[in-house]
Amino acid sequence: MDSNTLAQYFQASMSPDAATRKQAEASLASAQRQPQCLVSVLGLLTQEPVPLQVRQAAAVFFKNVVRRHWEPEDEHELTIPDEIKTQVKDNVLQLYLAVAELLQSQLSEAMALIASHDFPAKWQSLLPGVLPQLETATGQKDYKRVSGLLQILHSICKRYRHEFKSDELFAEIKYVLEKLQGPLLAIFKQAVADLPLAVADAAASKTLLGCATSVVALFYDLCAQDLPEFFEDNLQPWMEGFVVLLKYQNGALAADDDDTEPSPVSVLQAEVVEALSLLMSKEEEAFAPYLPGCLGEVWNVLMAAGLRPHQDLLVTTSVRFLTTVSTSVHHHLFAAPEVLDNVCRKIISPNVQLLQADEDLFDENAFEYVRRDVEGSDSDTRRRGACDLVRGLCRNYEKQVTDLFSGDIAALLGQYAANPAANWKAKDAAIYLVIALTLKGSTSRLGATQTNSLVNLADFCQSHVLPELQAATPPHPILVADAIKFVTTFRVQLPRAVYEQVMPALVALLGHKEPVVHTYAATAIERMLTVKEA
Repeated sequence: MDSNTLAQYFQASMSPDAATRKQAEASLASAQRQPQCLVSVLGLLTQEPVPLQVRQAAAVFFKNVVRRHWEPEDEHELTIPDEIKTQVKDNVLQLYLAVAELLQSQLSEAMALIASHDFPAKWQSLLPGVLPQLETATGQKDYKRVSGLLQILHSICKRYRHEFKSDELFAEIKYVLEKLQGPLLAIFKQAVADLPLAVADAAASKTLLGCATSVVALFYDLCAQDLPEFFEDNLQPWMEGFVVLLKYQNGALAADDDDTEPSPVSVLQAEVVEALSLLMSKEEEAFAPYLPGCLGEVWNVLMAAGLRPHQDLLVTTSVRFLTTVSTSVHHHLFAAPEVLDNVCRKIISPNVQLLQADEDLFDENAFEYVRRDVEGSDSDTRRRGACDLVRGLCRNYEKQVTDLFSGDIAALLGQYAANPAANWKAKDAAIYLVIALTLKGSTSRLGATQTNSLVNLADFCQSHVLPELQAATPPHPILVADAIKFVTTFRVQLPRAVYEQVMPALVALLGHKEPVVHTYAATAIERMLTVKEA
């Protein structure tokens, strides 16, 4: 089938008329069974006169056909002929470099899908095709081209992050390392050195940052299973470069306060911190000499970050790194009283506060609010990260951290008592801090199984939790949900006398107008009824 006919089908598939769309989709379904269809679709992508949205639809079609039919799970499904597969693999790299940037993401995903089946045994031309172009583009400082090539490699190698260990996997990683490890370090050094030189040119800086981000992502991919010998032998230049990137600032590329997407600088620095976390968790001994310096830079990044949504990615990633360090043999880096005080007051306290996005989710998407809490899918939120850091610090400095936060919790509760309607978020933060401080171990069946003996749970429940459950008109329904969460979490630790007050309140809350509240109440009743009297 020729490209012009396919272009007409793709154009019709976007028609507002349902009948026209249905006919076009049927024609495309029939076309994909013709042997040359994939090759014709690839040819269409380079035809500049064809509208970009049509070519984008073609790129998505190509990716989906590859996903379904390159190696179909059902033997009765359509299978792409071997000669067509060879034509695709021989041409897709050059095509990727020639098409518009909007189309590259689809082609990159398609190449990753092909590679998951064929690389390296059945696609031995891939790396030999990429590396010379990568070397040429690096020498010419054509960072846009370098970035595109690196994105292809990352799309192929990122599965190393989650694949199960096997001889076949390690053989593939070894093959990639032998060809890529040297060039990757050279690109990294050059990109880091050139970043300050491009600071006056926002477009050039953005391209360079994207290139550096892809390099760091590939570093993570290739080290995810085990730290390769080459990387261990050359860890110093990598660490020195990471420190430079964590210090990097570029006001021209900073996100506006209203932005929700992270800036290119934030994305790069978050990728660097992820790489540091990987080294900390997997290669602690090799990383140990560089840890104090890197920890200091991550600390500085956190100190400079605010509460704007566009900084969420960087903040949550950095807090997670601090948590990893706090639970390691290097926890002594937090031992000094002034360090603990700064971590608790300047990092944890601001990030445990309820954000506007959380409040909006409670009001507008109750199902998602509950799901994130119940399933733990809020693991990438500031609040969950801050609470995890509290627990991490408490492993070795329980008394010091408890003492520090006891004053903060009292102050938050004082703010609430002074003006409950205006300061209800202060009590919300206080309840979360108490849960984070107290909860040391838990299961879904029992709730809390290990607690901090320095916190008087029964007293806090009686003085600050029960009033929210029993209030005729509480200041805010989120506080009611918090109170229910508290009694559900510590249901095993609460005395029988508290149950006698809690259960009637929970039954009454089954009729609450807020879906989150009555869902939490039902869950609490079900779980508390399973607790056996000691």
